[in-house]
Amino acid sequence: MARAESSHDGSYFDQLVEDEGDFNPFTERGWQTLARRFTAVGAADSGMRVLDIGCGTGQSRQVYARHTATYVGLDLSLGALRRAAARHPQSAWLQADALRLPFSDGAFDVVAFSSVLHHVPNMDLALSEAARVVVPGGLVFAFDPNLLHPAMLLFRHPRSPLYTADGVSPHECPLQPVVLRRAFERAGLVGLGQRCQSHIPYRAVAPRLLNAVLPFYNLADLAWEYCGAARWFGTFVLTWGRTRPLRR
Repeated sequence: MARAESSHDGSYFDQLVEDEGDFNPFTERGWQTLARRFTAVGAADSGMRVLDIGCGTGQSRQVYARHTATYVGLDLSLGALRRAAARHPQSAWLQADALRLPFSDGAFDVVAFSSVLHHVPNMDLALSEAARVVVPGGLVFAFDPNLLHPAMLLFRHPRSPLYTADGVSPHECPLQPVVLRRAFERAGLVGLGQRCQSHIPYRAVAPRLLNAVLPFYNLADLAWEYCGAARWFGTFVLTWGRTRPLRR
């Protein structure tokens, strides 16, 4: 991502936060689902140093908080970071680009991409930077909208006749699970895992007219999870891997 592109994305979310006062797409139950999945992939330690890329207004912090001794939230939007800092002054918040992380090698135990890789044109570089700043054997974790989910395919795929750009940021593009997995492989990460996940109810969506039927969508998405279809076609795709441990 060029510097101008980064600035464009930051400006978009600055305006969004100014207009809405926050950026909190999920209900509390949705955040809890993500937190459980993060714990399940091997993040049981309660004393980890976590870098949360795409932290926004700090809502994603709750996915990782129970595992952290040190939490750093990173985002392009200064407006979002100001709200995050007001909400959680005990944590560190930094405006920076995922493609140029201002940290030394091995500075963190975990780097998390909180629904942000689908905003990044150069995903390979972002993941390489994440691998650089994670300790040997450290975890890189991401969750992103799944293009294979029916709603994403219908409303967020540019080639769909029902596509709408309302609520879509400048470089946003939902991803297929295989695209994310291959990017993790190219970054040299090992022990890869992936799972698609529903039961992440939305608080609000765009276009606003769709909010009238959002309770029915959330109920259907819950059924989608429990019937087993979400294992492959869930709303979000979770991907994780580790850097190679040091050889003894």
